[in-house]
Amino acid sequence: MHDVTTALHPSAEASTTVDQVTPTPAPPSRGASLLAACLVLGTVMLGAVVLGFEPGQNALDSWGFSVFPGGLQSVLLRAMTDLGLAPVAAAVALVAAGSIWRRDRRRALGCLAGPGLAVGLAELLKHVVGRTFHGALCWPSGTSAAVTAVVTAVVLVTRGKGRAAALVIGTAVVIFETIALVAFRWHYLSDALGGVFLGAGGLLMVDAVFHRVRRLPGRRVRAGSHRLIPPADPTG
Repeated sequence: MHDVTTALHPSAEASTTVDQVTPTPAPPSRGASLLAACLVLGTVMLGAVVLGFEPGQNALDSWGFSVFPGGLQSVLLRAMTDLGLAPVAAAVALVAAGSIWRRDRRRALGCLAGPGLAVGLAELLKHVVGRTFHGALCWPSGTSAAVTAVVTAVVLVTRGKGRAAALVIGTAVVIFETIALVAFRWHYLSDALGGVFLGAGGLLMVDAVFHRVRRLPGRRVRAGSHRLIPPADPTG
C-alpha cells in the first residue's frame, strides 16, 4: 500500500535525509611529517653523541677545508652569512607566516616559532657537546640552523608548482650558506651540517606538532545533534 504520509508530505523524507549530519573529512595526516622530523632530529642527537666523545677535527672537516678554502671568500658568500642574522631571519619568517595566516594559522605559528626553537636548541647543544673552534663553542651552527629553518618555512607555505621552485632556490641558499661558513673559517663543515639538520628538523617538528594538537575551543556541534530544516509550506 502506498504510504499516505509520504504522499501528502513529500518533503518529509527529503527533510529526514537532509537532517543527517555529513561527517567533515579528516585533515591530511601529519604522521609522515612528524616521522621525518624525528628522523632528522635523531640524526642531530647521534651527531651530538659522537662529537661529545670526539670533538676534534675529523675527516669530514678536513675535506671541507680542502674543498672550500679561504680564497673562496666573496661578497656573495658574505651576503649568505648575513641571512643568518636575527633581524633578517625574523623578517623572512614573518613574511612566510603572513602569507599563509588566512589559510593555515597553525602553519603560520610554526613559521614563527620554528626558527627560534632551532636557534635555541643550537645554543643548548653547543654547551652540552662542548666542541670549540678557535676557542668558541661551535657545534651545531646557529647560523645555518636559522637559515635552514626559514628556508623550510618558505617551502612549506608555498603552494602548487611554486613549491618546487622554492625548494630548489632554498636548497641553493642552504648550500651557499654552508660553503660560506667553512670558507670564512667560522665553523667546521660538520658544524654547518649539524645546523642544517637541526633547522629543518626543528621547523618540521613544530609544524607537525601544531597540526596534531586539539583545536582551540570554539563553536562546535554536539554529537548526535541535528540542524532541523523546516518542511516546505504545502500551501505554497
